[in-house]
Amino acid sequence: MLKYIMKKKLDAKSKIKKSAIKLFNENDSLSITTNHIAKEAGISPGNLYYHYKNKEEIILDIYMELSSNFVGLNSFEKMLLNENFFEAMDDMFNQYAKLFYEYRFLLRDAAVLIAFDPKLKEVFAKNQETRIKQIEGLLNYLINEGLLKNLNRTSLNKRAKLHWFITAYWQTFTSTTQEVNLESFHEAKEVFFEFMIYPNLTEKGKELLRQIN
Repeated sequence: MLKYIMKKKLDAKSKIKKSAIKLFNENDSLSITTNHIAKEAGISPGNLYYHYKNKEEIILDIYMELSSNFVGLNSFEKMLLNENFFEAMDDMFNQYAKLFYEYRFLLRDAAVLIAFDPKLKEVFAKNQETRIKQIEGLLNYLINEGLLKNLNRTSLNKRAKLHWFITAYWQTFTSTTQEVNLESFHEAKEVFFEFMIYPNLTEKGKELLRQIN
């Protein structure tokens, strides 16, 4: 009986989140209310409040879901284990595009959402710090493998931050002039490879990159 109740509760929360994601993606997330979400989910506002206290809780849960799915890709590990690092990186960017497009309102409205919710800001900041450290580790790996020029290691953290900025905030920039779509995610990948990666590669690194083009 307890398992049935728990499953029913999880199913209801999943339905609410899916409805919220659909509405947030298709509209200005700030204009969507819990009443809109309840109507889209086909439930009463009271039923929604049984599972979530407010809209901020729904958004935080959706963000945690996105983060869990991102971690599940094991992207950093796969890049380090692949014989051709850049082939794995290219594949990872394609997977990121599909995943982030599914939750695109979070990337599009990130700055606004974290400004309105201290809890989301705290979790977002911790995740961001983790990702930047992981990127810095990848840059160190590329230098040690002779694929990336021996850059000033004291500036690697700044470079890692810039890499993260492009991948995480490109859609915020895109949304000022057009709808966020899969093409805009692929554009971010092209910018990343063309301006952040290629100019700093050694000849060995460029040869490895050419193998996937």
